[in-house]
Amino acid sequence: MIYLFVVRLKRATVHHQPPKQHHESIQPHLLRLLVTLINHHFNCLLSNPKTRKILQAKCSRKLGLKNHHFESSSSVVSNLYWGIHTVEAAIQCPQGMNKANLQTFENMFQAPALLNENGMTAGISNAYLVCCSYFYLALVRKLLLQRDELQVALHFLQALVVSPVLVRTELAPDLYRTMLHSCILPLKPAHYFKQNHYEEAANVKWGAASYKAWLMYHQVISYGHSPLLMRDKSQQIRNSKACSTSSSNSYEHLHQLGTHQNFKKVHPIDPQQGIKRLQDLLLEDQSDSPTSLYSGTTHFEDQDSEENADKFDTSLRSLLGVADTETETPITMSKAPNITKFWNCIDDEKDESTFQNQREYFQGTCAENSYRVEQAEIVEKVISKLCFSEGLGKSQDHDDDSSTVEITAVYEMLASKPGLKYSLLKDVILDQLLMALSTSKEQGVTRASVSILSSIISGNPSVIQELKKKGLKLDDLANALKRDVYEAAVLIYLINPSPNEIKTLQLMPTLVKIICTSSSSCYQSGSKSLLLTPPSASLMIIQVLVTAFDYSTNNTHLAAITSPKVISSLLNVPRDGNLEQLISLAAILVKCMRFNGQCRYHILEFTHISPFISLILSNHKHAILAGLEFYHELLRMPRSSSVSLLQQLREGGGINIMCVLLLTIQQTQQEYKLLAASLLLQLDILEDSLDNILNREVAIEALLGSLTCEENSDEQQLAAFLLSNLGGTYAWTGEPCTIAWLVKKAGLNSMLHKNIVKNIDWSDDTLQENGTETWCGKVARHITKGGSPVFYALEKGLKSKNKRVSRDCLTVIAWIGCEIVKGPDDLRCLACDILLSTIEQYVHPGKELEERLLACLCIYNYTFGRGMQKITQFSEGVRESLRRLSSISWMAEELLKVADYYMPNRWRISCVHTQVLEANYNGSGAVNSLIYYRGQLFSGYSNGSIKVWDIKGQTTTLVSDIKEHKKAVTCFALLEPGNCLLSGSADKTIRIWKMFEKKMKCIEVITTKDSIQSLETCAELIFTVTHNHKVKVFDSSRKVKDVFKHKHVKCIRASQGKVYIGCMDSSIQELSTGNNRQQEIKAPSKSWRMQNKPINSISVYKDWLYSASSCVDGSRIKDWRRQTKGGQVCIVPSEKRSNVVAMSIVEDFIYLNSSCSASNLEIWLRGTEHKVGRLSAGSKITSMLTANDMILCGTESGLIKGWIPL
Repeated sequence: MIYLFVVRLKRATVHHQPPKQHHESIQPHLLRLLVTLINHHFNCLLSNPKTRKILQAKCSRKLGLKNHHFESSSSVVSNLYWGIHTVEAAIQCPQGMNKANLQTFENMFQAPALLNENGMTAGISNAYLVCCSYFYLALVRKLLLQRDELQVALHFLQALVVSPVLVRTELAPDLYRTMLHSCILPLKPAHYFKQNHYEEAANVKWGAASYKAWLMYHQVISYGHSPLLMRDKSQQIRNSKACSTSSSNSYEHLHQLGTHQNFKKVHPIDPQQGIKRLQDLLLEDQSDSPTSLYSGTTHFEDQDSEENADKFDTSLRSLLGVADTETETPITMSKAPNITKFWNCIDDEKDESTFQNQREYFQGTCAENSYRVEQAEIVEKVISKLCFSEGLGKSQDHDDDSSTVEITAVYEMLASKPGLKYSLLKDVILDQLLMALSTSKEQGVTRASVSILSSIISGNPSVIQELKKKGLKLDDLANALKRDVYEAAVLIYLINPSPNEIKTLQLMPTLVKIICTSSSSCYQSGSKSLLLTPPSASLMIIQVLVTAFDYSTNNTHLAAITSPKVISSLLNVPRDGNLEQLISLAAILVKCMRFNGQCRYHILEFTHISPFISLILSNHKHAILAGLEFYHELLRMPRSSSVSLLQQLREGGGINIMCVLLLTIQQTQQEYKLLAASLLLQLDILEDSLDNILNREVAIEALLGSLTCEENSDEQQLAAFLLSNLGGTYAWTGEPCTIAWLVKKAGLNSMLHKNIVKNIDWSDDTLQENGTETWCGKVARHITKGGSPVFYALEKGLKSKNKRVSRDCLTVIAWIGCEIVKGPDDLRCLACDILLSTIEQYVHPGKELEERLLACLCIYNYTFGRGMQKITQFSEGVRESLRRLSSISWMAEELLKVADYYMPNRWRISCVHTQVLEANYNGSGAVNSLIYYRGQLFSGYSNGSIKVWDIKGQTTTLVSDIKEHKKAVTCFALLEPGNCLLSGSADKTIRIWKMFEKKMKCIEVITTKDSIQSLETCAELIFTVTHNHKVKVFDSSRKVKDVFKHKHVKCIRASQGKVYIGCMDSSIQELSTGNNRQQEIKAPSKSWRMQNKPINSISVYKDWLYSASSCVDGSRIKDWRRQTKGGQVCIVPSEKRSNVVAMSIVEDFIYLNSSCSASNLEIWLRGTEHKVGRLSAGSKITSMLTANDMILCGTESGLIKGWIPL
């Protein structure tokens, strides 16, 4: 069976031959002459300090580092510079020199030697640096090991390959000329070497590369022993100690010697002499004692040395000849014809008698040991192919794959056999692959090396440790990957480096490129020799990059893979049935959805449901958990889309998925138990069958049990979150929209009030879906069947000290109440008795606006009908809070009417204000304007900056500082279409802002002719009051027109389709935006001191209009139109001759800022017109804002303060 496998490998690689120019035979005497010339030159150089000094001066001058000051960018250059000087010092003081020091010198030259020769480093050509490095590596090698003649020659030949011109002109001109005539010219006809230096350099490169390949082959074959090539009894050349100061004389002598030696036609060696070829070695029977490549060789005659090398060289060529001429016909067990052919093709003129014994030996034993012969041939072919590594990368794709299989099989065969000889050959294969990986500039060679190493590691992971000991560098693999050798991704994955090691390689752009090309034909088939494709390996490396680090680093990596193109490519990577790849993909997609919620839409658009269903249906715990987390994140989408996805999941998983989820609830850790319970409950609700009552009860019990578990806050928090949105919906970004949907039901309509609520995009179409109501009803009916235990669990969660848990429980109670109000009175009364006393605390001022509105919604639904009388049990504080909410929510107003019916007495009003907020930012000037947008406080400053504050309780945090206006920001407004923020400035611009992914972006700039003093919007119209007191209106196309041209305007306010304009002459104008009708509702003052009577501020509260000038006048809007005095409010500031500069109105209070007391706010009762207090801001007040019962003011010093009446 082994034989048949090897035969197939042989047939698959018959046509895989390296380029001819690299494998043309070079006579052994030329190889020996070349090595002798090079080593002689370096012997002379070591004994000639004058020549070394000249060479050192040339290199130092070129490197330009005389000042000994190195920057980090030139560390490679400094390595070369100091390496040259240190080696010279070591040569001059040989007594202090040891092997360790010389190895350190060698390491210093390695960094510049590994540079890409086509670039520049610190302004110096890389070709110069690489060439010099290899030249000095040869010198150090000669100094380190006098006998390592082949390696000295290899280093010098590499320098010659990199830059023949530099060697010819500076480094070794005499050696260059001698080598050209004695060694390189004999390889090609003379007419190839023209006088043109460029063409000469190209041919010298070719010759040096050819010699290098053959020397490397001989070096590999003699691995661990002295090279057979150099075993020459004649010592007159190589070991000559006479080195004159003039190297030209020595070269002349060597040249003559090389030219006149009588290299006659050699004859094969008698096998009885004991010289062993690689095949002979492998065909030996295994013995316990190590057998060297040259065991049995005791003495070499003068001519035998040359004959041995010829014999060895010819055997290689004969092996290659076998591959060239072998046919595709089936190979039988009898290999005698091929073996005969193998020996005959060595040389037709060889002595036949010499080979007769060998042929008879092989033919006689072929039937028994033919597989050994085959293996020996393949091993020798593999070794030669690795030595001439350029041949690996220049074959067709199917041949590359065959080479990978072939070399991997040889390595595995060697690894399976004990003994030193096999271990040495195995090391040769690894060493040559690593050398090709680290030094080759040919993409094909690197790709083949990487594929072979990956294939070897796939079959034997323990090889990784051997490779690391031999110097495998992740940087080499990363460089290969960045050079489009995508197979390196497989090797990086198999090596399994640490996350930090992967991070330092900066692979993400290349990995994304691999993923995006995975649909191409080169990856559809994949390499047959690899169990893992580059896209699959890239997928699993990406998983490490997006999950293993801190939040910021993970997000940096995630930003590169969240585009639709990359998402769709990621979804196509996993192979069918590969759980490991699916788990990695699921983990990546979860991170993508959390980083950019819009990924959900792309995933739903591109993905197929079946692969991820297989995760849950698998018997592997990690796969099930990955599937649960994936669906938990993916289902955070608008309710109509999530219902559709649940239907696909139900149809694809059938009853099996319900069983798996049920078992998961009972067996897994708590977090995934809750995810399984949530998914099981949603699938059960989708079916809406009475048969699965067990599933429903188990799922609800799991969620409610965790909700009441205060010992584990994370578990309690997750259970509360899942329940709060189980009956609601999400936006495509993954943000819950359940609260927004509920507060809209509670009657929240004003844009100003909506923008007090955090993290809600009110323009999202999700809030308009009709399916949410139907789904909510189904879920509520399923949950409330649990009766009082459900309500007691929610009450306990409502009392939790964890604010997030209590808020989520309030949300659950609110959407359950929307269904309870339609149900039987007994159930509603039961819920009301358990929950109402706890709910009422959320109505009080100081709570978030959405919490107060949710509490109103709960009270309204749970007290409907017979429960209305329970309102009488509310405290005075709750009733006062409901009154303050009556201007925001119609439900609060209805509850207030019920309370008035049962308790007609007057309400108590608390006038005590408590400071709850302070935010300060020095250096930006006065706070000219304040507004809430998307739940955050925006403040505009006189230096043109806009600062964004996040307010949590009494804590303010600056989250953003925007500086795009060139002058003071004077005003803000909200534009309802698109829910945008407008900012007006003294720089004569209006900027339109919108929030994208929690970051503010300016989407439009409107330029005006004058500075902007104030802004107001009504539908799509933008009204501005300019610095010269004119009103300009911009429509949706940004066309501008003037209104009230004859009036000088001071302030403006819009409400319910009407715009009210306060003028400098103390008149008030009304503009109806629907029909463009203008009306004066307050006539100008008739006082001769009219310049002191401008309308400084206008406020609209419910159906009342208030104006402020020297006093505050207030009346119903219809009375203003009639210009009647009935029911009019008139408040005069306490300071005489004081004008009201700014004014703000809430349910119970009027806040005034007057000119004579610029740093104080006066508090007046709106109903009784009594002054009840004063608030000090510390410096001149420059802006005011009321929101959620809070009064905020900005000051000239940049301080923002806030108070609330408790």
